[in-house]
Amino acid sequence: MNKESSTALLLDEQMGELATPLVRYLSKKVHNNEDANDLAQEAFLRMHKFQQSRRLDNARAFLFKTANNLVVDQVRRASVHDKYLSFERLSEKSDEENDKFAPSAERTVSAEQELDRIYKVVNQMPEKVRSAFLMHRGKDLSYSQIATEMDVSTSMVEKYIIQALRILRKEVN
Repeated sequence: MNKESSTALLLDEQMGELATPLVRYLSKKVHNNEDANDLAQEAFLRMHKFQQSRRLDNARAFLFKTANNLVVDQVRRASVHDKYLSFERLSEKSDEENDKFAPSAERTVSAEQELDRIYKVVNQMPEKVRSAFLMHRGKDLSYSQIATEMDVSTSMVEKYIIQALRILRKEVN
């Protein structure tokens, strides 16, 4: 009998002895008989490949350790897969949420038209009123800063801003 046939015979014997306990062991770890059978088969194949190059002192220990490593790999792959799916679902949900809150084309056009009306009204304001209003709302300057810039009193700046707001309320609403 040659080395290959004796190795195959040894593998058949080991499979007969160890297949049931190995599948039972794996079933407890993966909670699925099909996966347990697949992992057991892969463990036996790896043991067979290993036995072709070396002699195993404890085939049972090697087989169970290999099977356990395969379970760990499978769990790790499943975890990566689950994280990927969660990320994709979150991404899709985020896209859906963004679509939900994205303005429609009509709303966008309406807002642009409203903005154009505001610009026209602001441009038609008296020069000092417009300047005070744009410095306050556009540049975020305080009344005292605007007063210094325009060389007028703070009270005058307040009056310009009030006048600008009245004009806007009247013309835009």
